[in-house]
Amino acid sequence: MKVKEGDQFPNFELTDHLGDQFTLYNQHDIKYRVLYFYPKDETPGCTRQACYFRDYSHVYKKYECEIIGISSDNKKSHEKFIQKYDLPFRLLTDHKSKLRKELGIPKDLFGLAPGRVTFLLNAKHEILFIFRSALNMKSHITSVLNFLSQNK
Repeated sequence: MKVKEGDQFPNFELTDHLGDQFTLYNQHDIKYRVLYFYPKDETPGCTRQACYFRDYSHVYKKYECEIIGISSDNKKSHEKFIQKYDLPFRLLTDHKSKLRKELGIPKDLFGLAPGRVTFLLNAKHEILFIFRSALNMKSHITSVLNFLSQNK
């Protein structure tokens, strides 16, 4: 990857599931932010991961931490995914995986699937923690929470 812990996360602008523009550097209203990159809406692993984030969202709120999911799926797909699983967080569309490529996120599963990576940022957009696992979806959630609990 082209970024590592301690780096400033590059600014980006992506469209969310409501059609609104999200620009990272315009967001200073939260202490921490999780950006989790996942392969595709409605796939078994991605659904489990999103639902784990949903189920633990109340714990993230205690740390003043916003959760944002990012994939190349379009607005309509994200809308359906959020509604179907009652996801309480924003999903952003990384059209043609431009941001993913800029970050150098490696592919998973022998290069067949987009990589699954979770970043934890502070209010200054510095990368505090990075977690990568293609198969253990729940570990993305628990690893970040462990980091937050040890570094508050």
